[in-house]
Amino acid sequence: MRWMLGGDWPVAGGSQLIPVGTNLEGIAGPAGELADAPTWNGTPLPMPMPLNVVVLDEEAALLMLRWYPDHQWYRLYFGPGIDREAIMARARELVRWPRGH
Repeated sequence: MRWMLGGDWPVAGGSQLIPVGTNLEGIAGPAGELADAPTWNGTPLPMPMPLNVVVLDEEAALLMLRWYPDHQWYRLYFGPGIDREAIMARARELVRWPRGH
């Protein structure tokens, strides 16, 4: 799973600032979950990723869609080559939405 920060990200209680444009990688588990979260200078990063990241692969996109409620999906950024509508349709199939969503 790969992401690129769309803005500075304060982590470790604000003692570190990961700069905009930084690429981060995590390892996907067998069910599409995050098996190994990204680190920055040896510090494990808190999850979920911030909304201003750019997802750079489909696994990361599906995970972001699981982390955030559907009313915030419009705020997510998808990198080149990722079909936004197809990923959202796939995410909706994987999740049972309450009240007919």
